Amino acid sequence: MSVFGFSTEPSNGGGDFTPIVKYDARAGRIFRVDRLDTGNGFENNPIDITTNFKAIFDFENVEVGWIDFPVGSAPSFSLVPMGQQLPERPSAKHKNGLRFMLKLAKGCGGDKPVREIAGTSKAFLSGIEAVYTMYLAGKQAAAGKLPVVVLVSTTPVSSGSGDRKSTNYHPVFQIVDWVERPDDLGKLPADPAPKGNSTAPSGTAPSTGATVMPPPKKNTDDNDFG
Repeated sequence: MSVFGFSTEPSNGGGDFTPIVKYDARAGRIFRVDRLDTGNGFENNPIDITTNFKAIFDFENVEVGWIDFPVGSAPSFSLVPMGQQLPERPSAKHKNGLRFMLKLAKGCGGDKPVREIAGTSKAFLSGIEAVYTMYLAGKQAAAGKLPVVVLVSTTPVSSGSGDRKSTNYHPVFQIVDWVERPDDLGKLPADPAPKGNSTAPSGTAPSTGATVMPPPKKNTDDNDFG
């Protein structure tokens, strides 16, 4: 124990690392990033789970705001719970982004299925926005359950022209079921978000024409998530 009241010793087991899922918008692929013990430390080991991705999304606890993913360093987050006023932008390098927890199904989750996903790319954000809209439209009928989401496809979206032309891939997610919150995914916040700082209606889906998935249909094997 240090003078600060907490340990300053380096962690030998990588226990402080929150396992993540990463969507690569440039490739249209989604990865589970595991920590591999090399004997001289830990390194990231990305596992492609694009074709069998299935997860429970904790859309009750989405955080939004600003994120910077510096190369070779830990990401920098300045986030607040969904519905609260966005914080000030910490730097010019920070981009609008979001973060939330999910639980991967057994077929793609490895030994640590509960993971964090975050991103700032417009392609990623638009894909999450579309399925989040479906969630808002269906959550009342789902009676407090969380959505089970699969990756249906990815759609190329080009921008710019000439030498500056680039292509990113928009993920198309779909809600296939609604399930009770798993114990290991954590608990709901004890208190609701403060009133008066809302940036969007918290319980009403925007009028976007999104398809509402009726809950709960037994499209998910009860053993998918342990």
